[in-house]
Formats: sequence, structure tokens, C-alpha cells
Amino acid sequence: MSAPDFPVLQVPGAVVTLPDERALNTTETIDGVTYAGIRKTYAFTAEQDGDFRLPTVTIRFTYAGDDGAPRQGSVTFPPTQIRAGAGGTISAGTGAARPLLPVARLVVTQALDHAPEGDAVRLHAGDALVRTVTTFAPQTQAMMIHSPHAQAPRGVRMFSADPRLSDNAQGAAGPGGTRVDTITYVFERTGTYTLPPVTVDWFDPATRQPAHSEAAAVKVVVTAARDAGALAPGGSAGALPREGGLPWRTLLWGGVAVLVVLAAALLWRRLEPFVARFRRRLAEHRRARAASPDARPGAVLQACQAGDAAAAYRALGTWTLAAHGTAPTAWTAAAGDAQLADAVFALERRLYGAAATTAAPWDGTQLAGALRRHAAPAPAHRHRHLAPALPPLNP
Repeated sequence: MSAPDFPVLQVPGAVVTLPDERALNTTETIDGVTYAGIRKTYAFTAEQDGDFRLPTVTIRFTYAGDDGAPRQGSVTFPPTQIRAGAGGTISAGTGAARPLLPVARLVVTQALDHAPEGDAVRLHAGDALVRTVTTFAPQTQAMMIHSPHAQAPRGVRMFSADPRLSDNAQGAAGPGGTRVDTITYVFERTGTYTLPPVTVDWFDPATRQPAHSEAAAVKVVVTAARDAGALAPGGSAGALPREGGLPWRTLLWGGVAVLVVLAAALLWRRLEPFVARFRRRLAEHRRARAASPDARPGAVLQACQAGDAAAAYRALGTWTLAAHGTAPTAWTAAAGDAQLADAVFALERRLYGAAATTAAPWDGTQLAGALRRHAAPAPAHRHRHLAPALPPLNP
């Protein structure tokens, strides 16, 4: 009636894991009584030789009795002892010895992203070859598989990605762990190369001797780059001396492009403060002009011409507050203009009175005409030049 909570086992000198495989539901008859069970598998890997004792933990669960009522039950692991014999060791780069992995047989396979043509993989200068090495260890955790030994020949750059580990792999010898390593080789020059075999060390418990498995060597033939000119003796046309790669014209234009980019970046760095200052002043000038009392009546007249009553009243309130420091109604009362007061009153009645529900368009001609008399344009002397104080020379 409840899922058992399988505990994590901690054993010094060993690694015990619970694979992600789903639990198996089983039934078994013992002395004529049928029992229902749940089976789960632990994986035990010894990191050193000696005797190991598994902890006797207790699993608690709930099950249904004969009457269907829930009952509490528990199962305790029986005392279990495991003896691991001595295995081989391998010396790391620092000289320290590390234990080898005891397995029945380690299988190493490889795959290439370029299919061989004949006895070799054929590439062009500047191409990359991806070598995927898969290591399978039966009845073993993937984390216990040692990293493979891979080398690159002289003149070839090698890059290794992080390995991918899986404990649920299936092989010819049954389930086990899998380690997948991805190695990328970059060939910058023409020539014939041999990638050395990739080897993985392990310990054979049958012979009690260290062993290793390997993926075969790979032969690679690299020709001139695709964009190079016709081949000439000793290399491609236009190539640098003793170089089989890029033509000198490509290198020259590439250098010129880099210099142009650097010069443009330096020039922009010097001019950026002046450009930013000019943009700020231009934005401030536009905001000041739009907020000036001389510019705001224009917004009221545009709304009147468009027949937009709400926009006209908002623009009128903004202008009277900025230019006269008061609301539209108080300003019209102080102006003493009956036509202006009637136009503003009609606008307010249109927006907030009984006429607000009518669908007829609003006519802003009366308000625009009255407003033009009280919102005269800026004095002309602001835009004309002053008369010279001296008479013209040599009239």
C-alpha cells in the first residue's frame, strides 16, 4: 500500500549504488502461502582488496491485511559479507599507483564523423575529425571505468570533451556501465597522419594480471584547403613557404581587416563622449520645445481640427497651467471673453454633461477661433535680425 524507501548503503572502501532501473513486482509461493514482493538491485564495487560487511538496515512499508485494513511491516537486510581479492595497479602521471578495475572483459569501440575512403580518412587542411570512443564494462559502474589514453601526432591539435556515463547499458555480457569520450582532432597542415590507438586499462580477475583494451589506430590523409589555388610543387599556389594551408593573399586581407576594425574601434572610443553629449543636448532641446507654452497651444488647435474633444481638453488644461498657472475654467473667467467661455463650457458639457452620450462628432471650430485670439504666436523680434546701428558704408 506504500512504496518502500530503499536506503543508500555506505561501505568504507567500496562504492554501492542503486541503479535507476524500475523495481520489479514479483510473487512467490512458500509452504503453500503466496507472497507478493518488490525486487531492487544494488551494485557493489570494491575499490580495494579485503573483507566488506554490508550494513543491516531496515525497510519499513505498509501493506493490506486479510481484512483490507492497512498494516505496518518491515524487512531487515541479512548480514552479508563480501571478500575482494587483490587487483592490479596502474601508475598515474605523478607516480602514484591507482587500482585497476576488475572486470570480465573491457570492450572499447570507436566511431568517426568522416567515413574512411579506402584505408584512410581524407580531409582538407583546416578540417576537424571527431573520434567517439565508447568503453563498456559488464557488471560494473560507469564511474569506475578509467579514462582512456589518447594522444595526437605532431602538428595536430586535440580537444577532449567531458565524458558521458551510463549505468543502464546492455552488452553481449549482460548489463554494465558505459563511458563515452569524444575527442576532436584539428589538422592545419597537409600530410599523412596516424592517430594512435586509444587504450583503456583494466584488471583481468581470471589471469590476475593487468590488461588493456584499445580502439584501432586511424590513418588520415590531409590535402590542401578547398579555397586554395591550383597545387604547385611543395604546396598550394600562393601559400607561404613550407606551408600547405592558407594562401598569402587571404592572410594579407585578413590582417588588413583586423587593422581596420581596430582603427574604427579606437576612433569610436574617442568620439563616443562627443556623440553622447550631442544626443543629450538634442533630446533636452526637443523636450524643452515641446514643453514650452508657445508649443502647447498648437496641440489644442490640432485636437480641435481633428474633432477630438478629450485630447483638446487635456491639451488646453496643460497649456493654461503652464502659461497662466490655473485651470481652463478659471483662465476663461479671468480673460473676460464671452465666446471663449462659451466654447470651453460647451467642451466640458460635451465631455461630462448629458451630451457625453451622443454619437455626433464634436466641432472644435469655435474653441479654435477663440483660442487664437488669446494664444498669439511668439513676437516676431525673436526670429528677425536687429537693424544695424550704423548707416551703410559707402552708400
